[in-house]
Amino acid sequence: MTRAGTFHGPTLLLSDSKQGFHKTHLTLDLSADAEEIIDVSSYLKGLRKISRLAGDDDFFVWAGFNQKLEDLGFFGRAAVSADTLWDAFQITKSALDYIQSESELVIRVYSGRCHIWYFEPFNAHEGAHDVQYTIGLLANVVCRAKNEWDPDIKIAYPNGSLTHFPAGSPIAEVRNSKQGYISFDDRLLKSGKVGTDVLRAEVLSRYLDAKFIRRDQNLADLKPLTKDVVAGLVRASFGVAPWTLANTSQALQTHARTIQLRLKAEGTPFREIVQTERHNMSKRLLLVGKGIEETAEALGFDHRQSFSEAFSGWEGISPSAFVKAHATQKAEKTGL
Repeated sequence: MTRAGTFHGPTLLLSDSKQGFHKTHLTLDLSADAEEIIDVSSYLKGLRKISRLAGDDDFFVWAGFNQKLEDLGFFGRAAVSADTLWDAFQITKSALDYIQSESELVIRVYSGRCHIWYFEPFNAHEGAHDVQYTIGLLANVVCRAKNEWDPDIKIAYPNGSLTHFPAGSPIAEVRNSKQGYISFDDRLLKSGKVGTDVLRAEVLSRYLDAKFIRRDQNLADLKPLTKDVVAGLVRASFGVAPWTLANTSQALQTHARTIQLRLKAEGTPFREIVQTERHNMSKRLLLVGKGIEETAEALGFDHRQSFSEAFSGWEGISPSAFVKAHATQKAEKTGL
C-alpha cells in the first residue's frame, strides 16, 4: 500500500500553478488527496504516467530533491518540522509503513559516518523510479540540515549522476546502483533544521506511529474520516501540549473553517472530539495509577482543579471517587 502523497511533489513540479496541478492530476488520473491510499499496481502505473509526461527518465531524482516535503502529507510535515536531522530520519524510518508499506529504510552509524539504505519490493525495472524518487527525498531531508563544515554526502541510486543535483549542493559523490544509498558525516545528525516546529513534529510522529495506520490494518481502517484524523492528532498531543483547531489546521494544511465544516457534516464538532478524547484518556490514566495532578498535566489542563471539575462533569463523580469506586468493584469481583 502507498499514499497518494508520493505523487504530489512530482506532479506539482510538472505544473506551474495550483490550477495546473489539479489539471495535471486529472490528466494522469491520479489520487488528489495526499492521505489517500492506493495499491502498489496503481502506484507503479502512476509512476509510469508521470515519467512519460515528464519525458525524462531521471525526472524522479530531481523531483524528489526539489519538491516541498510537506506535499507528502503527514510524513513530510513531520520530517520537515523535526528538531534535528537525526529526529527527521527517525520519523522517516518509523513512518515508512505510512507512505510505502512494503519498503524498508536501514540506518547505521559507524566510522564517523551515517549510512542509509533504501530497499523496495519491486523488481529492478519497476523499482528504479521509486528508488530514484525516495533517494531524492532523503537527499532533500539531509540538505535541509544546517552545517558549518563539508558533510561529504555520498549517494547511489539507479542511473545515478552528480548532474541531477544543482551546482553548489553539498552532495559530493553520486554513483549508479540498483539499490538506494546515502552516507554523510555523522556530525550532521545533531544539526538543527530549517523549518523546525518541535510540537508539530512530536504530535505528527506519534500520530504516524499510531496502530490504526500501520500495515497490519485493513485498507478501510487506513482511510479515516476527518473526525478520526482529528481524534488521532488529539490523542497524539497528550503529554506534549494542548492541541487546538489552529494546530489541526496547520497539521492538515487545511483552513480551520473547512475542518469545522467537515466535522459538522460528520456530526462531531472539534470541541466535542477534544472532550471525548480527554475523557477516555483520563479514565485510562487514572486506572493505571497516575495521580490526578499528573493526569491533568498530561491532558493539557492548566490546573488540577479545572481537570477535577471537567472529570466530575463527565462521570458525575470526582477523579478520586472514580478510582476508589473502581478499586471497590475490582475487589468485589476477585472476592477480596
